[in-house]
Amino acid sequence: MEFEKYNIAQGSIMIAFSDEKLSVGTLELDPKQELSKHNRPVPKSLFQLTGKCVMKLFEENEAVKEVVLNEGESIDIPPHKFHIHANPFDEVSVTFWKASGDITGIINSIRENSRM
Repeated sequence: MEFEKYNIAQGSIMIAFSDEKLSVGTLELDPKQELSKHNRPVPKSLFQLTGKCVMKLFEENEAVKEVVLNEGESIDIPPHKFHIHANPFDEVSVTFWKASGDITGIINSIRENSRM
């Protein structure tokens, strides 16, 4: 199976598969790094492969709920839910992600704006 790996300032994103119905891959966050606040138009499932991460989930009133994902734990994020993937820890965090729906525009943006 071929996959694409893109370097980002915070680590790397691996895309294993992406079409209009499903996208899967991994997010590797370096220690003390986090992605900016974002959301997705489709449901997203996360499974922590190695290390741990903190998911910062934003409510409508901008209150933040923090959920620590330890190795082997998972979380489902509903469509349009703003969140931040954070790694405030001292080891690399690797999270498997699955988006159930069309995020091809987002995937193409990652391809265009990241370094392979």
